[in-house]
Amino acid sequence: MAAKSQRGFSLIELMVTVIVAAILLAVAVPNMRKFMQRNRVANQSNSIMADLTFARGQAASTRSYISICPRATTTDNTCATTGNYDNGWVIYTAVKPNTAYDPTATDAVARLVRVTLVADAASIRASSTGPLTYNGRGELLAATALTADMTVTVCAKASPSDSIGTNTTSVPGSQLLVSHSGRVATKPLAGGAACT
Repeated sequence: MAAKSQRGFSLIELMVTVIVAAILLAVAVPNMRKFMQRNRVANQSNSIMADLTFARGQAASTRSYISICPRATTTDNTCATTGNYDNGWVIYTAVKPNTAYDPTATDAVARLVRVTLVADAASIRASSTGPLTYNGRGELLAATALTADMTVTVCAKASPSDSIGTNTTSVPGSQLLVSHSGRVATKPLAGGAACT
């Protein structure tokens, strides 16, 4: 009588497969987390850079004041008096430079142009507080006098409950430089630099 051939995996083959999978997961999961954090920083940096460029272009094309300000809360479009853009930002037409957007105003000149919501996985801080206004020539007019380029710093948060992100060598922050002429440039945040 002929012996039947066995099909399937032996216990040793199965254990080797499980061990190899565990090692691959131990290496991949931390790297994937850092990849996702770097992606969030790039995404938020590109988002605010695009909106600053949009506001500048709108101001120049309409020959009027276009302002951008951080949202005070995530539930309404009132401007914050800080440089904290973690709740998002609003872009609006303004009657005069550096005036906060008032959602209850009936003035036809001060109208909401765009609202940007942000993910809670990154912190966004500007060196200037309150509204930023572009004039009809596309120049930046900040509420606080600028002695140098205005900066916007974007850093990844380790968890959504963190109040401010961190800048590490594996997940570096990003810094936007906004010149007096309104031009926006970006660069990686220097190693060890604060995310404020």
